[in-house]
Amino acid sequence: MPFLGWLAFLTFAPPLFLGPFFGVVVDRVNIRRAAISTQSLFLAGALALLLIEFSGQTGRASLSVITLFIGVVSSAQHPTRMAITPRLAPASQLSSVVLLLSLNFNIARVIGPAIGGGIIAGYGVWVALIFTPLAFLPFVLILCPLRPRANKPKPKASMRADFAEGLAYVRHSRLILTATLVSGLFAFVGRGVLEILPSLADGRFERGAAGLGTLTAAAGAGALLAALVQIFMRGPVPGRLPWVSVISAITGPLLAAYLGGANQWQVAVFLVGLLGFAGTLVGVGMQAAIQMQVEDHLRGRVMSLWTMVSMGATAVGAAALGGLAGSIGLPRALLLSGISSAGATIILLLWRRWAQFRESR
Repeated sequence: MPFLGWLAFLTFAPPLFLGPFFGVVVDRVNIRRAAISTQSLFLAGALALLLIEFSGQTGRASLSVITLFIGVVSSAQHPTRMAITPRLAPASQLSSVVLLLSLNFNIARVIGPAIGGGIIAGYGVWVALIFTPLAFLPFVLILCPLRPRANKPKPKASMRADFAEGLAYVRHSRLILTATLVSGLFAFVGRGVLEILPSLADGRFERGAAGLGTLTAAAGAGALLAALVQIFMRGPVPGRLPWVSVISAITGPLLAAYLGGANQWQVAVFLVGLLGFAGTLVGVGMQAAIQMQVEDHLRGRVMSLWTMVSMGATAVGAAALGGLAGSIGLPRALLLSGISSAGATIILLLWRRWAQFRESR
């Protein structure tokens, strides 16, 4: 359990420290080349993991190094991904593009592990590791012919000045600041729980790899259902937080708290599915709300800050859940963290309402 939390921390902690740096870089460089570079590095990491498994050198040290490498590349890839896609379509179609971008990522982050878990359960780790680098190759090829819009020319400034500009933009936009903090509070528990599913499947219910596949499949099914709901709902509205995302941000941590007390396997699978559902609604809604507010030349920096909070909170949450579970048990750890996160989210939203009310007087 503690080592699993450590690996999750290594995956999601780098955006917490390196994300803002890469956000500034993304707003300065050729965005297409940056996207090709990050996908190529992911491909290299997948090949390295395959070679380590083939050589029989798989251990805690090697897994930690590969996981940290993936986390660092992710720090650059996230702002790149979120900055390049809106530049491929005209401004009149921005709302649709932002929605599809958010849906694509939030579905993939749940469906991918579900497919991987199914392959591992049915065919073994080897097959999953062979498929992983093959999955990255099409992305590199697809990116080559794309021609995204370039940033508007602006006076040269230092890296520190560019970062300060992005930070000030987020701080002075109440909607972006609230959406970022809500995403972080949900990620701490809602995403953190999804990162320690192996301990839930094997440690608590003793279901092994097959049980992990079932749980990840349930989370994936919930994400797919949320995507369908999101598609048929009204698109993102500039200046507003989607109400379904706000509700999901509060109920998601409460579901995690209830999961801690679940003693039946079927109930646990159902709750994990609901967490996948809520996580997709929060991720899609909050990211879309922010993207609708940001201009192209600031996307890398603003979205890197959102990623820093979201991914960093997932890392800290996974590590905290792992540590708490080792000291007070998984049920109590989920109960304590879930209730705390939901309460903090409610307080944050009430603060935003109160600030809006004071300004309108």
